[in-house]
Amino acid sequence: MNIQHFYRPEEAIQSDPLHYTDCGLDNIYLSNGFEIEEIDGEQTLSVANLDGLHAAIGLHIVLERKAPSPKELRFLRNELDMSQAELAQVLGVSDQTVARWEKGQCDANGAGVFGLRMIYLLSLTPERDRDALLNNILERLKRLTERDETDDNITLTYFGQKWHSPKLHAA
Repeated sequence: MNIQHFYRPEEAIQSDPLHYTDCGLDNIYLSNGFEIEEIDGEQTLSVANLDGLHAAIGLHIVLERKAPSPKELRFLRNELDMSQAELAQVLGVSDQTVARWEKGQCDANGAGVFGLRMIYLLSLTPERDRDALLNNILERLKRLTERDETDDNITLTYFGQKWHSPKLHAA
C-alpha cells in the first residue's frame, strides 16, 4: 500500500498521524490540519480546508503517480463529480470499462489515464491560464512515464491556506 502523508507547515505535527479514509483512499495520513473533538460522547473529525486537501490529494495522484490505483481512479472521478458513464463518454470508452478499472478487474489504459489526468487538472485551472498549463502538464506527464516509483509515500504540507506537495515544486 502507498502511504500518503499530508501536513500544514504552520501547525505543529501531531505525534500520531490521522489515518484519513473519508476520501475513499486507504493510504492517506494527515500529520496536522485536523481536530478530533468529542461531542455528545462521539468523536467528530474536523479537517482544515477539506476541498483544498482533496485537491492536493488529486494533484498528487495526477502529477506524481505513474499508475493510479483503482481507488485513486474512483477518487478522481468522484472529485470531478462525474458518473462512470459520463467519464466513459468523455474518454471514449464504455462505462463498463471505467467500472472494471475502478474495481481493479483490468488496468486502465494509458490514453484513459492520460485523459483523466488532463480533465482533472483542467477542472482546477481558471480558463485564462489553461494554455500555459497544458504545455507544462504535457512535459510533466512525459517525465512520469520514465519514473521509477520505489517510494510510494506522499507527504503534503498545509500553508498559505493551501495543501502542497513538495515534489510538485521540486520538478
